[in-house]
Amino acid sequence: MKQGDRPLGKAEKKETRSTEASRAHTALASIDRQAPSLTYLGLGCWIAWNTIGFSGAFWLHDTDTSIRSENLMVVHLAACAVTLLLFALFSKRTSKVVAKNAFTYAGAVIACAGTILIVITREAILPIEGLFFLGCILSGVGTTTLFMRAAALFGTLAPHRALYTLAMSELFSIMVFFVLNGCPNEVASICFTLLPLLSAFFFSLRSRNVRGETQVLMNEVSIPRKFAVLLVSIGLCSAALELIRSYILIGMPPTASVSSTATAQFVEIFIMCGIALAVLLARGSRDDFGKLYSVASGGLTLLIVVVALFSLKSTIVSSTGWIICSCYNMVVWAMLYYLVYQWKANAVRVVALGNAALSIGSIVAAALAMTYQSAHVDDDVMKVIITFVGVAVLIDVLFVFSEKQINNLLLPVDETTEEVEGSDPHAQEMAQWTQKCDAVAKRCQLSAREAEVMAALSRGRSAQEIADREVLSIYTVRAHTRSIYAKLDVHSKKELVDLIRNEEVSR
Repeated sequence: MKQGDRPLGKAEKKETRSTEASRAHTALASIDRQAPSLTYLGLGCWIAWNTIGFSGAFWLHDTDTSIRSENLMVVHLAACAVTLLLFALFSKRTSKVVAKNAFTYAGAVIACAGTILIVITREAILPIEGLFFLGCILSGVGTTTLFMRAAALFGTLAPHRALYTLAMSELFSIMVFFVLNGCPNEVASICFTLLPLLSAFFFSLRSRNVRGETQVLMNEVSIPRKFAVLLVSIGLCSAALELIRSYILIGMPPTASVSSTATAQFVEIFIMCGIALAVLLARGSRDDFGKLYSVASGGLTLLIVVVALFSLKSTIVSSTGWIICSCYNMVVWAMLYYLVYQWKANAVRVVALGNAALSIGSIVAAALAMTYQSAHVDDDVMKVIITFVGVAVLIDVLFVFSEKQINNLLLPVDETTEEVEGSDPHAQEMAQWTQKCDAVAKRCQLSAREAEVMAALSRGRSAQEIADREVLSIYTVRAHTRSIYAKLDVHSKKELVDLIRNEEVSR
């Protein structure tokens, strides 16, 4: 110690720590301002963890069998489903902490601890089943916390941007997979265990009150009953996907699962680039999620028929299953974020329930496939079960939750009002105008479609522009306009704008 130096007191140490924390926060905020898309890559790390974990890449070896990755999936997803349902059930409380960095990093640490147990309890190192299942549970709880952090972020994005950002996250996860695939196995396993922490770091770049995150976390609105039908449909399709994947992979060596995953990841590069390009070219028009959902479900039905008829158990068929599963999950997440944005609903509740449906469907199917393997069920019986599931999916797609019903659930939204920084005066003005439009529509009992048309009229759009944007006929728009004018007792756009401008809204 130099002459004149003295030990720091408690107050000085506290002030020093506070200064360092302030500098770190300023540095993260600076990164977010210069590269705002980085924070969404946290979901890419989450996707990469699931891809590696469920395929057995890097952490499974020749001494193990694919049944171990199925055990991981069942126990991990069970922990995920329970955690998601708790998030949804206590959404008022969990919404207050889900966006806090301390909560996010706590989940990441739990996930890392669980991943370490999963990696070290393989047969060649420490084959203790109890520790392996504990690792599956811890990883399920921790990664679910990270996924709910992503829900709060993506729920603030307009539908086009959310879909584009999801595609970018998928591409980032594929990049992570191939980078680790080129590393020595020990290095790849270590990086696998650290992925949750990297995910938390990306999420921590965004502070809580930016881009309307408080709104999508604290809003409590009623959810229509049609949402329950969507959840049932998601669970059924998820069960069908997992049943096919497990039926093909159970009993095969881990190398077959890893090989099929690598092939699927390579093909997904082109699919995700195509989706991103299509979104960029379609800016200003409505995302047809009904068609996307129908295509994904139709591909699933075709895969079920092929497997059931020909008993195909090959890398190509397994890779096809991975691709359809990834695309289906992406469409479901995009739809959930769309609903959060459309309803201005609590993102924790909507996304937690939707992903719980995905998890529960996968759990049921994986358990059924494992029973088929352990109880030596006749293959013909299994093919009958798969055929029955395929028929159920087909009925669901054609009649229960068809393309038309999806489009009725996902109403057109005006993405020009997407909020940017809360300090932007123009964003505040647009947000206030949207609130006034919503208040007028509610007070005058306009239908959902009439409310959309009224908001477009108030922004100066012509009937033809509205028809093109909302994919309606010009005659339908004119009919809605006459109904709006009658209900609001106005006779021109000017009177409509004046009425909305004078509407009082509570802050």
